[in-house]
Amino acid sequence: MNQQPPSGHGVDRRGFLKLSAWGGAALAVGAGATTLLTGCSSDPGPASGYKHLRDKDVTLLRPLMAPLLGGGLDAVEGAGPDQALQAFDRLLQGGTDGQRGQLFQLLDLLQLGAARWWITGTWTHFEEQSDAQLRETLSQWANNDGGFPKLAFKGLTQPIMMAWYVTPEAALTTGYPGPPVTGSSGAA
Repeated sequence: MNQQPPSGHGVDRRGFLKLSAWGGAALAVGAGATTLLTGCSSDPGPASGYKHLRDKDVTLLRPLMAPLLGGGLDAVEGAGPDQALQAFDRLLQGGTDGQRGQLFQLLDLLQLGAARWWITGTWTHFEEQSDAQLRETLSQWANNDGGFPKLAFKGLTQPIMMAWYVTPEAALTTGYPGPPVTGSSGAA
């Protein structure tokens, strides 16, 4: 009996393993083709001001922050895509090298036009899309019934949203007052 979790749930263990397998295979094919076309280059490491996200990851993800987080960035005074990316980078600190490696494989796939088209439905790089096009891309990607694209969407967007809404400033915008404050109640 093969039961699928309701669409509102996150990525389960089986889905995560499928995401890893599909991503690894697609990355191997894409990386092989890219290497042949561009030659090998070493990874320069994290972008300036980040512990894990690379320059190409920041460039790829920055345009997605506002449409992905809805009004979440606007609700926090002075917040923007870079603050959301910093929160995501801090969340990555808590992961294992293997988990981060799988995320970076997905981000590398999204750099390749053909893979981006297969996963998200668009060839166009995110930074070249208008706000309306980005919202449409995210909507199509989120509603894709394909196994790997749906897993990739959840595997990328859920941690980004979680990272943003656990920041104290953003958490307050949700209407949740925070955990109870412990202390003396004045009762004797």
